Amino acid sequence: MESGMIYIYATRIQNGDQHGTAELLLNRSLEQCTDVQTPVRYHRNEHGKPYLTDKPEIYVNWSHSGDYVICAVADREVGIDLQKMDREPKENLIRKVLTKEEQEFYGSVSESERKRLFYQYWSVKESFLKAIGTGFYTSLKTFQVDMEEGQPRISHYINRKNYSCRLLTFREPDYVAAVCEENATLEEEDSKITYFNQEGRKRCQNSWRL
Repeated sequence: MESGMIYIYATRIQNGDQHGTAELLLNRSLEQCTDVQTPVRYHRNEHGKPYLTDKPEIYVNWSHSGDYVICAVADREVGIDLQKMDREPKENLIRKVLTKEEQEFYGSVSESERKRLFYQYWSVKESFLKAIGTGFYTSLKTFQVDMEEGQPRISHYINRKNYSCRLLTFREPDYVAAVCEENATLEEEDSKITYFNQEGRKRCQNSWRL
C-alpha cells in the first residue's frame, strides 16, 4: 500500500445482507491495495471501531446506507461515512446534531440547499467520530464543523491529534459521503475510488480526489 494514500471502495448491498456485503467489500478492498492475506480477521474496540487482528498497521473503516456499502483503507486512523438522503431532517434532529453555530449557518442557506447540507454535516461528523474511535459515545455537538468554504474544517478538543475531513461526491446524487483521516491534509489527488459489481469484481475505477 502506498504511504499516505486512502483507498476507497464501494459496492451495492447484496441480497439485503449489509454485514456480509461489508465483509466481502473489506476483503476485496484489501486484495486490491495491500498484500494482506484474505479473508482477514478483525476485532473491534470498546466503542465498536474495527481493526485488523493480524495487521494493526493497516487501518480500515466502512459504512452502509441505502443500497450501498463503502470502505476505506489507509495507513493511519481513518473513518468513513455514507448517508442516503431519504428523508427530510426534523427540527429536533437538527438541534441534536448541530451546534448553535452550525445551526446558524444551516439556517442561512436557501431551503433548497438545507437537506443536503444537513446530511453533509452528519456524514462529516460521523466520519470524524469513527476516525477517533469513539463513535456515538462522543456527542455530535462536542466539536465544530465549519462548512462555509465548501469543504469541512474540524475544530475539537477531544484529543491532541489533528484530523482532516473531506466530502466525497458519490455517483448517485441522493447520497453524500465523507472521509476523515488522522494527521493528514486531504487533497484532491490523494485518493481513488473503485466500484465493484455484485460479484465483487472491479466494475470501474474513477478518481475520487480527497
